Amino acid sequence: MSDYIKTPLDIDSPEFQGSVLRGILGSIVGMSVCVLVLLLCWLVDFNRLMILLQLLVGAVIGWFYRLFHGRRSKPTAYAIVGVCTMLTCLLWMPVLVAVRLSCEIPLSRLAQMPVEAWAELWSRFGKLPLLFAGLGLIGLVFSRGRLLAYVDWRKGPWYIAGFNAGGATYNMLPEKLPDNRPPERFAVSSRFTSGERIVVEGDTLRWTRSIRRDRGFARRDIAGVVLGPSGGSNVIFDQNYQVLAKFAGSMENSDLLLRWLMERDIPLHNALDGWCVPPEEEPVTGEQFVSREQPALQQRFTLRLKRSTRRGFTGIGVFLLLFGIAFAAVLVWWVQYDPMTPAELAVLVALDLILLVLSVIFLRMGKVCRVEVDGERIRAYSRFGVPAEFSVRDVADVSRSIGWIVLYDREWKTLAKLDPGLEHLELLERYLAAYGVRM
Repeated sequence: MSDYIKTPLDIDSPEFQGSVLRGILGSIVGMSVCVLVLLLCWLVDFNRLMILLQLLVGAVIGWFYRLFHGRRSKPTAYAIVGVCTMLTCLLWMPVLVAVRLSCEIPLSRLAQMPVEAWAELWSRFGKLPLLFAGLGLIGLVFSRGRLLAYVDWRKGPWYIAGFNAGGATYNMLPEKLPDNRPPERFAVSSRFTSGERIVVEGDTLRWTRSIRRDRGFARRDIAGVVLGPSGGSNVIFDQNYQVLAKFAGSMENSDLLLRWLMERDIPLHNALDGWCVPPEEEPVTGEQFVSREQPALQQRFTLRLKRSTRRGFTGIGVFLLLFGIAFAAVLVWWVQYDPMTPAELAVLVALDLILLVLSVIFLRMGKVCRVEVDGERIRAYSRFGVPAEFSVRDVADVSRSIGWIVLYDREWKTLAKLDPGLEHLELLERYLAAYGVRM
């Protein structure tokens, strides 16, 4: 851990350390919110959902503990949030049962119920609160990352790096950093969630997300980077140990960002031993190789899928077509001897139609998927035959994703996704290189 980082925070002030009373008040508010949500689920008869909601009780109470600025102490936070979580899971069901009984049975008759009736009621429902309490504590254990990042603030980036995936499903770090220097402007974008990216422009970074507001910061604001495990993320934090941005190793151009950070002497915690900044081969700028004004070597050509790829799509299409025909024949024969309900018949017919439609789509994939270049115009057809037409001067960057070659414009919006199984990709590489775009 980086103990040498100096923080401008007044960590000894009462405002920063928080208050036990405010933590208790926030936890009680969180308990009330959870009970109200469970009551609403009971009113609309969402019984199964009520069981699953026990896993979220600890996270909700912990969020209110942080919102009310509770005490920054792990024992205190665990004690308050844990006790409130158990009380919520243990008491909400007896409270709801009592409310329901009081609505159906007058209080006078409810007080006169024999002991045997109360014993039978406990034998039926007495073990459920214990189950709910266990589920609540399990949910608290799995969602404790944010609570730990608040109470143990100096290790906050480490906790967040271990508990959050950063918009990607895995954090696979490269064995070595790239040989070429990062360009002046590039983006680290997610392959799995739209809108999640980190745009690097000179010494300025901008973290954009689909729902939350964009966050911009400079290189001087970065105090360090924590590299998380395979199920976590990489966290960029400032001098106050607050998260500036998160990214995963599976994101596009993440290795370029790691080299960019190392070139600027930013400490990377948990970095691999073999990482080093290799010697610079050739500086990469916004206009690479030759000027964008120079025309391409070959201005008109068409790239189609490789023969092996076309045969693969055709084989899958033929298999689905034969399977759909055989399924239809078996369905007609089966209906004659074992009549079905209209709903079951409709489901099986819909399934057969889906198989036939998929077979036609796969049979057409090998023919419609292509890239046509005519002068400065590029027309890219996807596997489903949907065209995307744009100018080569609109292309600002190219990245190789999992199963795709993605072309971006200057705003880092996707222009087209090309199939990597295209023949003669070297023609496209030389064509883009003539306009200053490296592929």
